[in-house]
Amino acid sequence: MASPIGLRGLAAALGLSTYTVSRALSGHADVAEATRRRVREKAEELGYTPHLGGRMLRSGRSDTVAFVLTRSGGGFLDPYFLPVLNGLETTLAAAGLDLLVTGAPAGEGELEVFRRLVDGRRADALVFSRVRPADERVGYLARRGIPFTTLGRAGPEPAHPFVDVDHRRGGEAATGWLLDQGHRRVGVINTPGAVHASLQRRAGWEDAHRARDRVPDAALLAEGDYTAASGQAAMRRLLSGEAPPTAVICGNDEMAYGAMEALRAAGRAIGRDVSVIGCDDLPMAALTVPALTTFRTSVRRFGEMLGQQVIDLLAGREPVSELLLPELVMRGSAGPPAGTAAR
Repeated sequence: MASPIGLRGLAAALGLSTYTVSRALSGHADVAEATRRRVREKAEELGYTPHLGGRMLRSGRSDTVAFVLTRSGGGFLDPYFLPVLNGLETTLAAAGLDLLVTGAPAGEGELEVFRRLVDGRRADALVFSRVRPADERVGYLARRGIPFTTLGRAGPEPAHPFVDVDHRRGGEAATGWLLDQGHRRVGVINTPGAVHASLQRRAGWEDAHRARDRVPDAALLAEGDYTAASGQAAMRRLLSGEAPPTAVICGNDEMAYGAMEALRAAGRAIGRDVSVIGCDDLPMAALTVPALTTFRTSVRRFGEMLGQQVIDLLAGREPVSELLLPELVMRGSAGPPAGTAAR
């Protein structure tokens, strides 16, 4: 197999200077359209491969955006991120930008991945998720002046672009609906407590109780790591308590699947003995038995929004942050408690 041809070889094949060929490939208007077309056709014919380092030196850009995923809670196996990445990649590609997807270990080594990306100039902008209050990644990128956006927020009013769901409103809506159905012990299997979304979800759970003059019981709170296995383990812990919940709200669909499995193993009827509500409305949610009641969020659309924010940042425009309201999709996994008519 022939080696790919470089800029000098392409220029020699065309009988042009490397300067002219380089500007033709970059689309500069000072090169005649006929010459640009001829250069492009010859480049395709000969399999010309541009040298990334040279391109970066000339433009100061890599035309690459990095999505950094923390390797915890399923990491790359988490189905939530597939539609996000699909929407992000499609939007960036339409603007001529490449997407680099990489992982970072949870904990102290996480920030080091961001440093390598920035210091090595491997990406013009970064996108990441599972944002924490006072997140050191946010502070680091802001200090370095690197364009970035996040799936999730660092706080109620973060000084950075983001796309997020209003988890407080969602937690309040789900808890309120369950309490109004007659449930008196509504639990939460939350995502990790260090994440801003988890804090907001718990706050919504508390809001709904207080709005009905009820005292929320912290014994009904459990935590998972986004995986079905962690949801299963958390549900077992809640069932082993002195007064187990008659309903649980889960921080994502994967943990809800695990909670449902734990209920089946304990002989509890899902949707009658114990109601289960998830979050994300992933494709499997409609196929569980019973089908999972969950919050619908347009996950692929999240990726598209993040991509547009990155494009705006790189173009020097002010990106629009998005805080979206989740939609509760009612299915068979949630209803009034056994022996209680809905109010």
